[in-house]
Amino acid sequence: MYSKMLYVKTRVTFRLPQDLADDLRELPNQTRFVEAALREALGVACPLCQGSGRCQPRRLTISNFRRRALPALERGSALELRRLVRIGRELSATSLELERSAPGGVAFVLTRGSEVLLTGQLERSGVAERGEA
Repeated sequence: MYSKMLYVKTRVTFRLPQDLADDLRELPNQTRFVEAALREALGVACPLCQGSGRCQPRRLTISNFRRRALPALERGSALELRRLVRIGRELSATSLELERSAPGGVAFVLTRGSEVLLTGQLERSGVAERGEA
């Protein structure tokens, strides 16, 4: 004797843009592809809400220039820092750590919780000295 295994599937309908639907129709096994994509997507928690579906407002904390004894920024570097802060807010970053780097530069680490999003150094661009082209 043998036992029969019952495999029940549920039909789900959803809308897709035409180009995506056309690409999906060209696959040899559409169902298997969609099942695998959904399982993978559902198995990964959103980095912002950790899978809860709700994002708490987050504040971006930035290192204190005086406490870190950071050098004064030239205009170009200050504008770059402002863009970096804007990017950090868009990415829901929680911390922008600034450190003195050699010679007289400023290095940064942008994080969201324990995840490092971006690292680098502020460009040392400023206004050219008089007489320089």
